[in-house]
Amino acid sequence: MGTSRLIQTFKEIPLLVIDDIGVEKVSEWSEEMFTQILDERMTNFRPTVITSNFSINQLSKHYKMGRVSNRIEKMTFPIPMPEESIRSKIAQKENDKIANFFFQ
Repeated sequence: MGTSRLIQTFKEIPLLVIDDIGVEKVSEWSEEMFTQILDERMTNFRPTVITSNFSINQLSKHYKMGRVSNRIEKMTFPIPMPEESIRSKIAQKENDKIANFFFQ
């Protein structure tokens, strides 16, 4: 599958989930492609779930052209999640099991 077909799939898929945006390195090309995907989905009212550890203000600094954050702001509503590291909790449980194995 070529890049243009992949981009078209992202535009048309019934439900798109974009996880952890804002951590990737942004190029002018990637920001333009992301903008096109979001614009198409927004225009056609296609459900899109977006997760990020960044606020919309932080995302607007990351995507410098500003069009990505504008579209995200228009087509989504924020659902704040607890600010806790699930990975840390899982690691702590696993470490506790190992400690219990060796020290009991």
